[in-house]
Amino acid sequence: MIIYNPHNESLLKERLIEAEKILDQIPVKHCFISGSFLFKDKYEDIDLFVVSRSKKTLRVKNKKVKITVIDFNTLYSLFYHSVSKSCISKNILPTRPLKVTMADYWQVINEAIPVLLNQKNKFHKSIRFLVLYTEYFKTGEVLDTFQLSRKVSYFSDHKEILGYIKSEAPALFKKKIKLSYMKKFFYTQAGFYKDFLEYNAQNFLYNLTHVITKGVTFG
Repeated sequence: MIIYNPHNESLLKERLIEAEKILDQIPVKHCFISGSFLFKDKYEDIDLFVVSRSKKTLRVKNKKVKITVIDFNTLYSLFYHSVSKSCISKNILPTRPLKVTMADYWQVINEAIPVLLNQKNKFHKSIRFLVLYTEYFKTGEVLDTFQLSRKVSYFSDHKEILGYIKSEAPALFKKKIKLSYMKKFFYTQAGFYKDFLEYNAQNFLYNLTHVITKGVTFG
């Protein structure tokens, strides 16, 4: 068993023992457990990740285990770099250089905002990728599951998240993308939202594209 814990967070000893037993039930070389199971007394699921090309269905005895199979192409993603940064692994995990773009970031925003506005009272789960990508492009650091959980917990309601995106995203896009490409990209995006402005999510995204491209005050 390999313990990845770069920030020396307090791991629950009894969970390490349980994690090793669970990993031993997975008949693949590269598998690991990450998330709140390792460091919180109360947890909902045990997040188990398997790096494999196999399509075989994997099962373990513990019903709380949620298995996610990761394709080797996913090893380049911000998601993999985050969940594997702090974890308990069966063996040394494979590594690949991180590849993430501002277009990826916009796609995360585009998908997260409708979910956020439809699940205002259960928003913490829906904003993890949103916070992960925002903080990466803001600081250059990949948050691990400990750090991400802590950061997400700072937000008390969905309005704070919307304010966070209004504040952070425009500056990040202006910093990372050439002006000519940015205007072309976001004018196209704005066209998608324009016919659906009666919906809160599309209205928010439409206004956000204009803030990014024109620097106008958010409406």
